[in-house]
Amino acid sequence: MHKTLYAYALTILRDESDAADCVQEAFTRLWENRNRLAYIDNLKGYAAVTVKNIALSMAAKANRNSPSAIYDEPPDVSDSAPSPQEAMEQRENIRVIGNILNELPDNQKRVVILSGVAGLSNNEIREATGLSDHNVRVLLSRGRKKLRDLFSKR
Repeated sequence: MHKTLYAYALTILRDESDAADCVQEAFTRLWENRNRLAYIDNLKGYAAVTVKNIALSMAAKANRNSPSAIYDEPPDVSDSAPSPQEAMEQRENIRVIGNILNELPDNQKRVVILSGVAGLSNNEIREATGLSDHNVRVLLSRGRKKLRDLFSKR
């Protein structure tokens, strides 16, 4: 469950350290309220909502109120890149994909990021988002198709 919650926090906060802090705070809150947890039917969903609320609060405090933005600038490519030309193309592709992701509807974007970037399975995405299994598959399929279509046009 930690991996799922961390990936969910990471999609909102876009910072590994902040996401780890968020999940730690969520587990602390869950522990402090452990007596009430016996009355909750869907503990994973409750934990996901807790992470979401903490992450959104952290984002607001840090004045990053656009959790849907992906990459402002492409990440550095390691020295193991075969050539400077390929590294430049990779950075450009990441920038383009980040811009394209911002064109997707929020639900599609979140599901595509959780799958493609965080590497979560459909079941883990379902647990993290509270969407049905069918909705996860549909959003992922449509999001990937739109990404392919928009990427091929650029």
